[in-house]
Amino acid sequence: MSQSDHKLYLYEDIIDLVIGTDGLYVDNRPMNNRKLIAHKGITNELLFCIRNRDRKKQNVFSDTLSAYLINPTTKRRLFYKLLEHTDSVGQVKLTLDEGDLRNVTAGLYRIYIAKQDVSGIDKPVYSDQNNGLVFDIQITEQIDQSPTPTQSANTFLQVASTTDGDPANVFTTSAFSGNQDRNFPNALHTLAIYPDAYTGNIDVQASLVESVPSTNNLSTDWVTLESNIVLTGSSNIITRNYTVNANWIRILHTPTSGNISQVLVRN
Repeated sequence: MSQSDHKLYLYEDIIDLVIGTDGLYVDNRPMNNRKLIAHKGITNELLFCIRNRDRKKQNVFSDTLSAYLINPTTKRRLFYKLLEHTDSVGQVKLTLDEGDLRNVTAGLYRIYIAKQDVSGIDKPVYSDQNNGLVFDIQITEQIDQSPTPTQSANTFLQVASTTDGDPANVFTTSAFSGNQDRNFPNALHTLAIYPDAYTGNIDVQASLVESVPSTNNLSTDWVTLESNIVLTGSSNIITRNYTVNANWIRILHTPTSGNISQVLVRN
């Protein structure tokens, strides 16, 4: 049985931009024939070369440049990002993280670049030499992933006991996965706690460690997001939202009576 080679390609699209000169006519020579493409689900890097009308690269190391993404139908600005300087004179880089495109529907958009002057005002950087400012960018979802399913726990590990001399009986969920493999702008975690005639205290904690943190209730692997959520004979669902780039989330609770039937985490 023969097997054929499967080819993969790495290539860089370098886009030429031109800085206008006051009082100088900008002629109509083509600069770019390609359409930019960015893919949802991965990090995209787009390179831009800043040139003058004579196509000479310009030193922009001390300049602040920003990229703006526009919906061409609604004219709404979706977001802007600062461009990063590279080691090459006149070359800057736009990095679109996975989270930047998370809420952007696949389709055709427009993008433009602006350079900030000394007074903080954006000035145009042209996409061609005919005073054009915008160019098209195609957002695709070829490898976009579905959202992470809701995580749930309905059993708790006892990590402190009064029979062992601890000051209280403390229980913990397992460590829920945070947004460790993503970098979304909102870093949002939504929790739902289901008490059943519960009286006691609840703490919500997060961890930044890479591997699964310690289950010990006093472990320094964890930091407290919210402490002393006090419930008295409650069976009402408790919901909380936290904005934190955490690798792990857990619930600690110290019951007096009743129980917690389940905990749900969405991030």
